[in-house]
Amino acid sequence: MLSVYLGGGDHWSQVAAELESLGVVELLEGGPTLLFGRRVLGKGQNGVVVRCRHEVAGGEWACKLRRRDASRPNLLWEGHVLRLANGVGVGPRLLTFSRNVIVMEEVLGSPLGVGAVDAELVRRLLGQARALDRIGVSHNELARGGRHVLVRGGEPVIIDFESATVGGRRSNVLQLLNALVRDPAGLRAAARRYKEERSEDAFRELVELVVREVESRSAKA
Repeated sequence: MLSVYLGGGDHWSQVAAELESLGVVELLEGGPTLLFGRRVLGKGQNGVVVRCRHEVAGGEWACKLRRRDASRPNLLWEGHVLRLANGVGVGPRLLTFSRNVIVMEEVLGSPLGVGAVDAELVRRLLGQARALDRIGVSHNELARGGRHVLVRGGEPVIIDFESATVGGRRSNVLQLLNALVRDPAGLRAAARRYKEERSEDAFRELVELVVREVESRSAKA
């Protein structure tokens, strides 16, 4: 099943060899997504995410496996950026990675926007985005919200760093406005201030405006 989806042949042999070298001892069925009648954690144009077991680390992990026809030549950049994000407490915990495999923490949660979005969740999520801004990592997909933010036990987890860049000026905080607020235009002045200053005061002002908007929306629901 996986060999067919990933591209089969020599590519699957390479993926299997990398899994072994990284210490992955078993791939497991399970997750919210159907793939050829089997359950996996997720799938996309560049690969598939499946449950796995590691020979040293306990419990179940998530293995991202690159497809042969993926638009990206390898997963090395994504693994590198996830390691940077982990350094400021953001993203699934990275265990190890190679050219075609990333082994990371399994995150089971609801996409952002499915279920209640309260003030504390907003503050925590924007705090994570701010942490990424500080180290110059831009996720670049956060405006799409739910696909890239899962909520697990009330805690937001930013996932899928394959499109991320490092060293640019794109703000993760500002990317999230489209996912959190129905009318971001109402926050334009505060957003512009944060974009220009990147200061703590500008960030706090923007957060409180977003929280107020979310609370107002919840009260009307």
